[in-house]
Amino acid sequence: MTNVVNAELSALTGAGLGTAVGQWAELVSTALVGTDRRPVPGTGAGPDGAGRAGDEHSGQKHSGHEHSDPALALLSRAAVAGLVRRVGAPPERFDGTLPVPAPADPRPLLPEPAVRRLRAILDAYPKYLPEWLAAVRAAGFRLPAVFFPALLDLGRTNTLIREDLALVLGAPGRWLATASGTWKYLLREAREQADPQDRHSPDPDTRISYVAGLYLRDPQEARRLIRETWTAERVPVKLALLALLTRYPDPADLPFVEGLIKDPSKQVRDEATLLAGGLQRRRDKPAPPAFTAEVARLLTADRGIGRDLHNFVMSRADEPWPQDGALLLLDALAGYGTQGDRAAWSGWIAEQLQTAVADHAPVSARDRVAALVASQAVTALDGAAARIDFAQMLALLDFRRDMLAELTVRRP
Repeated sequence: MTNVVNAELSALTGAGLGTAVGQWAELVSTALVGTDRRPVPGTGAGPDGAGRAGDEHSGQKHSGHEHSDPALALLSRAAVAGLVRRVGAPPERFDGTLPVPAPADPRPLLPEPAVRRLRAILDAYPKYLPEWLAAVRAAGFRLPAVFFPALLDLGRTNTLIREDLALVLGAPGRWLATASGTWKYLLREAREQADPQDRHSPDPDTRISYVAGLYLRDPQEARRLIRETWTAERVPVKLALLALLTRYPDPADLPFVEGLIKDPSKQVRDEATLLAGGLQRRRDKPAPPAFTAEVARLLTADRGIGRDLHNFVMSRADEPWPQDGALLLLDALAGYGTQGDRAAWSGWIAEQLQTAVADHAPVSARDRVAALVASQAVTALDGAAARIDFAQMLALLDFRRDMLAELTVRRP
């Protein structure tokens, strides 16, 4: 058997290990098509099942390691080719120009506890990634490069994290983003330092990135620049600028956007129509009420937790909650847990509110939750069933608290 393998290995690698590795694709292709329709590479075993190894009636001499069955010959060579691929091959000679190395990032490296936290977020708590990235950006740390691909993949579909992700990954992230077409969205996000010359760059991604950064510094100037340069831009750039107008909606942009509904490009017309509708609703909609005052009003009107409260709270899930409003919700949940029979739908609403408080309330509210956990433990001694899982809420708040605390360590 050893002689058979050695003979196969010699035959497969006779032209060099690099060629042997290249033959793997041919072997896979033959296996997919079938040996009855394609000969096995390098053996001559053809679709009729005969070849050098099986030509016994011709009187030709052949090596004893080849198989008369093309399927067995294919499996034999695939086994050896797989071994060659695992062992490796000598590097091919490269006569081209090496890519420019990744730029250095002078920021301090993320502390090790925060590195472990990021792994936990990516594995089990992705909903906290936006909050964590914003905290990392504010703290001024750089991430280990090993996390770049996973984060860039997440940014493809989660547009909410792109702004913070681009600033956290910095220049090394943009360098890596050029390696994959699916990551190039990062090149259009704001950068750490703005160069006024970027607004005239021949690279469209650089021009879009400049406008995105200008929105963070001077939104009015960014809007003025969009209007000024609009007619000279091509359709892909116009779509990217419309995306920025959508990200930072302002009813003052409505006349300009309505004028784009007659743009020659159908894509631009469609996006402008959607944006114009959103800006009109934003203009005509009354200013949202203060969070705490509205929670108090709805709790009074519904005599506790109700549908209107649930709808209002979930509509404000994309913004920070004030401490006093979060505490009102906690007290309402605590009161719900002590009430008697309620409508079946109220239990689902309570669970939704419980998760929302854990995810959006200030982490300082965890002390109040800890007190509710202790009170719940006391009532459990009397056999009372808990209707609200404050222990789970406390665990999530503690996770967020520690997540943020790990980024406030003192730098040497």
